[in-house]
Amino acid sequence: MKNLNYLPGILSIMIVFIVSCSAPKSDNATTTEAKEVNENNDGHQSYKVDTETSTIEWIGTKVSGYHSGTVKIKSGELIVDNNAITGGNFIMDMSTIVATGPKDLKEEMNKKLTGHLRSADFFDVEKFPEATFTITGVKTFSGVINEQDDLRQESISKYKVNNPTHTVSGNLTMKGITKNIEFPAGITFNENSVEATAKFNINRKQWDIVYPGQPDDLVKDDIHLGILLKASK
Repeated sequence: MKNLNYLPGILSIMIVFIVSCSAPKSDNATTTEAKEVNENNDGHQSYKVDTETSTIEWIGTKVSGYHSGTVKIKSGELIVDNNAITGGNFIMDMSTIVATGPKDLKEEMNKKLTGHLRSADFFDVEKFPEATFTITGVKTFSGVINEQDDLRQESISKYKVNNPTHTVSGNLTMKGITKNIEFPAGITFNENSVEATAKFNINRKQWDIVYPGQPDDLVKDDIHLGILLKASK
């Protein structure tokens, strides 16, 4: 994700995926059943998500390597009260999901994978054209950061929020299935805007994305998401 300085040089990233054959070392989102959404936002300020500067990047892995790409945000808002996010949501336009990497992969292969991702094997975009995330809770981050892990990752790439400020939970709906996920995030407030960054892994099978891949090149269960939201009054 270019706005997050998300992908390093091709040599470093190939070392990560070819050697480990697993999702990027990142925070794993805690997944539970869907939670109730607080609809009472009287007197709170709505910040509109800028769909041009906000970005979502995904990374999927398989035995032989990895693929990366993006999906566009269709719309969204963050509800703010006294420099605190109290709610909000954003909608992903799944018809825009594309495969763009690795950089050395031929363009026709990326186009082929893009079509496959949009098919019923993966996100079934024709039947489920949108995915949504609705905030159910935001609290001050109180976790423990393993500095050794962060230092080791810094020498490879950046797949974690280095200094999380908050823990965010919300209902993620894909393919008609809603689960609540919780993950660390970095949130900053300015006079008329707010910016939120999150980087975490989810298990695709929780949302009925179960395509196994080829027998000799199985697809890993974890999908990495890097999200940057920019919103303003």
